[in-house]
Amino acid sequence: MEEKKTSYVNNPAGGELHPVLLVREIFRKLWAIVMVAVIAASLAYVGASLLYKPQYQTRTTFVVSVRDGSSTVYSNLNAAKSMASTFSEVLNSDVLKKRIAAELGREKADGSISAEVVGETNLLEMRVTAESPRQAYNITKAILRNYEELASVVLKNITLDVLQSPTVPTAPVNSAGAMRYAKLAAIAAALATALLIGARAYMRDTVKSVSEVETKLDTKMLAAVYHEKKYKYLGDRFGRKKKSILITDPTTGFAFAETFKKLRTRIEYLMRKNNCKVIMVTSVMENEGKSTVAANIALSMNRKRKSVLLIDADMKKPALHKILGYQDAEFASLTDYLNGTANLGQTLLADKKQQIGLVLNKHGVNNSTELIRSEGMKKLLAQAKRNVDVVIIDTPPMDACPDAECLTELADAVILVVRQDATPARMINDAIDAINASDAMLFGCIFNNVYAADINESYSYGSSGKYGYGKYGYSKYGYGKTDRHAQEKLTLENERDGKGFLEDDER
Repeated sequence: MEEKKTSYVNNPAGGELHPVLLVREIFRKLWAIVMVAVIAASLAYVGASLLYKPQYQTRTTFVVSVRDGSSTVYSNLNAAKSMASTFSEVLNSDVLKKRIAAELGREKADGSISAEVVGETNLLEMRVTAESPRQAYNITKAILRNYEELASVVLKNITLDVLQSPTVPTAPVNSAGAMRYAKLAAIAAALATALLIGARAYMRDTVKSVSEVETKLDTKMLAAVYHEKKYKYLGDRFGRKKKSILITDPTTGFAFAETFKKLRTRIEYLMRKNNCKVIMVTSVMENEGKSTVAANIALSMNRKRKSVLLIDADMKKPALHKILGYQDAEFASLTDYLNGTANLGQTLLADKKQQIGLVLNKHGVNNSTELIRSEGMKKLLAQAKRNVDVVIIDTPPMDACPDAECLTELADAVILVVRQDATPARMINDAIDAINASDAMLFGCIFNNVYAADINESYSYGSSGKYGYGKYGYSKYGYGKTDRHAQEKLTLENERDGKGFLEDDER
């Protein structure tokens, strides 16, 4: 099959920049961006309110006219324009300010004074701004009582007559601007947080794309399992209906099911070649999807009419009973068998719906490592190898406890589940080294819960991108309701791809 090509942009440091993945990470952390923006806006609003100093202003309007009897409207307009700056200098002169301060009984007159011409008129407006309404009014009245003496010397033949007397201002002329500062702070904080999230996502040394699996990890990729929607319907999402993603569910996407068919072909070949029966499925950290992968591998094996036993050996946080719908059922667990409180016949569950054998756990225990190392576990696996075709073991994460490493001594082979952009590549390679140092053979890794990382990358099944969700996915047909010709074509492609994989492996 045609290999899927993944494009990326090289950054200056030589790494890979995946713009779609970065944007998705930012949207996934949108709650954090909003929270930081709200906090920044709140702080800016409170800070602006606390630092706000209201300013009050009085306005006095003068009529400007020339003193000689031959004054005209034109001369009065010219006089008003020419004297605006001169009158402002008079109002702000030290002499006038000292007189005003002395009259008010203060050391200095705290306030600003300005004057400007009212457009296209011979009117001059004086504005006095101060920190309190009374102070602005008192300064204005003091100016009116003292300006004439100075104005007569400076302005000479120009007279100023008060047209509109000042009044005590009732509201400040300036605003705190708290809302404006809050908006600016929110925008700046949101942008800074988004950049920080994007930078951190970019700097994480994780496996971000299919192309990075074999360049960053010391193992080969068995399959890429693309993201499958858990909640298919709006009611499920709002109702938070608990739902597992299994290939036997008719609502599961066709591409998702085809991925596990292809994976089954590869695992079967490796099992025949290396004479393996007991396959251990593990991950490095929690929440990488290993339990769902283990369940679907078991179900896909069963579809080839193989007898399959699925064992939940995660005794810290067992999950298979929830995935397979046994959360409300009563059964003897693996822990009961290993503790000697139940026999194998009581522990083994025959799932008639899925047609596989199950050994499940329901509650976590503290002495899980001792139970894994017990003779009972060896006896269980030895008996299973004699009676079934395939044994799939779901284990705890390797980083959580030593149980998984103990099980590598009992299993024939290991499949490592690696979730996209989740676990540092260094930790994954350390886990790979630990598996290679054990008695079990590492088949490879499954790149799980994969999203498109680049603009021209499309969703597809397996590691090849010919048939993606957009063409034969559940959005059009849905699994169990797929076009027959498309299924036949996919089956042929799957078989050819499987043969190609076997040939590459043999080489």
